[in-house]
Amino acid sequence: MTIVEYTESRFAVYLVPPYRIARSVAEVHSMLRKQFGFVAADRFQVHVTIKGFFKKTPGPLEPLIERLDTVFATQRPFIVHFDGFRIDQVGIGLDVSRIAGKPNPEMMALREAVVDVVRPFIAPDCEFIAEDLGAPFQAHITLAFRDIPLSLYDAVLDFLQEAPLPTEPFTADTFHFLQFFSQNDWGGAWEQTLSWRLLKSWQLQTR
Repeated sequence: MTIVEYTESRFAVYLVPPYRIARSVAEVHSMLRKQFGFVAADRFQVHVTIKGFFKKTPGPLEPLIERLDTVFATQRPFIVHFDGFRIDQVGIGLDVSRIAGKPNPEMMALREAVVDVVRPFIAPDCEFIAEDLGAPFQAHITLAFRDIPLSLYDAVLDFLQEAPLPTEPFTADTFHFLQFFSQNDWGGAWEQTLSWRLLKSWQLQTR
């Protein structure tokens, strides 16, 4: 296997929903690509971001993976609820951050635990520090982002009225650590040439 210099790639930790959720969202990604030409969201696996993109400090990955292992070794599965759309200047997604209108405490606790172990491995010149760590965390499943203009939000939301959007709760028990690559600059239109590979998967066990 060809080893790519870690400073040229970016990393993330994702919650991966079950097949029924992923299938429905993947259909939406495909249709938005087909009907509107949006490609960014469709370049990712269907996921909930726990720790978004980061540039890693020089050195091997094993110490970071070992620390993530310790987090997921004690983490129990928890229930995730859908709470309508998440709409902002970047895109449109499904809000999965709350339970009965309040932040999901288990989601928030896991986010904090993962960020704590990842933070020492984030390079000081990482382009995504402010974006991922400088704003309040709101877990979501992306439907369209980055390449969706604000002028089309209303049209897309109208189009999604007939989409098979998931609404039933699901169990958060599968998490992925991924490495991302782009031929474009990470400070620019990286989504146009994005690819990725799975480095580690954790399947949580009920105790």
